[in-house]
Amino acid sequence: MIVKVCGITRLSDIKWLEKMEIDLIGFILYSKSPRKVELEFVDNLCTKLKKVGVVVDKGVHEIQNIMNKFDFVQLHGDYDFELCKELEAEKVIKVVWPERYDNVSLLKKELDIFLPFVKYFLFDAGKSLGGHGRIIEFGEWIKLLKDYPIFLAGGINPHNLGKILEIGPLGIDLNSGVESRPGIKSKEKVSSILKQINFKGEKND
Repeated sequence: MIVKVCGITRLSDIKWLEKMEIDLIGFILYSKSPRKVELEFVDNLCTKLKKVGVVVDKGVHEIQNIMNKFDFVQLHGDYDFELCKELEAEKVIKVVWPERYDNVSLLKKELDIFLPFVKYFLFDAGKSLGGHGRIIEFGEWIKLLKDYPIFLAGGINPHNLGKILEIGPLGIDLNSGVESRPGIKSKEKVSSILKQINFKGEKND
């Protein structure tokens, strides 16, 4: 299982995440987020961990520039596939909100449209944005996990992880569920999750 820790704001958190050999760390480049960081923070960052830049409603050229600084860009907004076609597919993570869709057939149709233009999908709770601590609601969509490269997000913490593991996503995205407060990650909570999944790091080249 691939593990991403998102909403990173402190160098000190990155240091212990490196020791845990987390696969991906995410930086939120959205001015309205309590976990927002500036691009300069990443410019001056030296880490062996793969970096994900989380963007909301930015234009294609700005996203392409951001891509030059990150291993992946996470599209966390209402981006259409025409924009995705202009990006390097191997570096794109597309956020999807299953609750937006009336049935799993409509959701599957949407995934099929985007699939040629993304590396991973990320299913999040609610119907927009994220980092609110809401737990993703399970539904008929879980049958899609075996056919698509899907991460799950939405309030994942050491206490509810068991349910996530039962349905077997490709990866998990940890944010609000492993914090002591917004932007401040809890080493103990992350460590607890890694122990539960017997985490040894995952190659995601």
